[in-house]
Amino acid sequence: MATKADIEHHYDVNNDFFALFLDKKYRAYSCGVWKKAHDLEQAQEDKLDRIIRYANVAEGHKVIDVGCGWGGMMHRIAERFPSNEIQGVTLSTEQFEYVNATKAANVKVELCSWQDFPLPEKKFDSIVSVGAFEHFATFEDHMAYRQRDVYKGFFDWCLSISTPEAYLGLQTIVIARAPNSLSEVRDSRYLLDKVFPGSGLPSISDIQAAAVDKYEISAVSRIGLDYARTLSEWNKRLEMNKSLIVERYGQALFDHYRIYFDSARRCFETGYVDLYQVSLKRAKPLRILTR
Repeated sequence: MATKADIEHHYDVNNDFFALFLDKKYRAYSCGVWKKAHDLEQAQEDKLDRIIRYANVAEGHKVIDVGCGWGGMMHRIAERFPSNEIQGVTLSTEQFEYVNATKAANVKVELCSWQDFPLPEKKFDSIVSVGAFEHFATFEDHMAYRQRDVYKGFFDWCLSISTPEAYLGLQTIVIARAPNSLSEVRDSRYLLDKVFPGSGLPSISDIQAAAVDKYEISAVSRIGLDYARTLSEWNKRLEMNKSLIVERYGQALFDHYRIYFDSARRCFETGYVDLYQVSLKRAKPLRILTR
């Protein structure tokens, strides 16, 4: 799994820096849903609402957000379900401090990994996780064919902290195929080495294999091209704020994010990588054992 240092390498640049290109209300740092949206703000709200629906969140639920970022998902749940108890988990110190400073009364956040999160006295009724699954297995785990064991461990943990009726709303980037060109190899290596160290992308078959006898797929959306558009929108806002970014954070950081956004956008546009949103419900026994 990506370490705390790996996560902070990317996410702890500066909270105000990310605010210059993310949506204004939720600071959602993942793919938006563009089916009906005309701007980034609506695309991100539609994304949050779909994952909330995929997690089957209802009034009175106790909800956990694994990899909660700047708290946008928790903010949206608190807006829609004021009586819910909402728990966030993050490895980013900057995000943890931001959520603590801006959270609603019914929101809590822990600075830890999901493996280190203590078993709750009262189990969760819904689980959401957006853009965190990619960080659970390292590139080295994939090279050693250990990634499915890592994902099985996550699904086992989800089962251990949740009620029998709880759903998991999951959003993750997946590797869709082998690279077709040297350009695709270069783009993916830049993302893994320079942007998200300690991380490796799952395949959809990795998720399916790890979920066997634990979760079954209730619904799924495949929206990789939506991520290409999201990255283009982030890049526009980055360009609009170029002078401020260079003044505050330096030319090197601006250039790094331009390369990052362009590399990732190309990966989605070519279909080398994709984006899945999945609704998972606890699997029921397939057989009744008799003597």
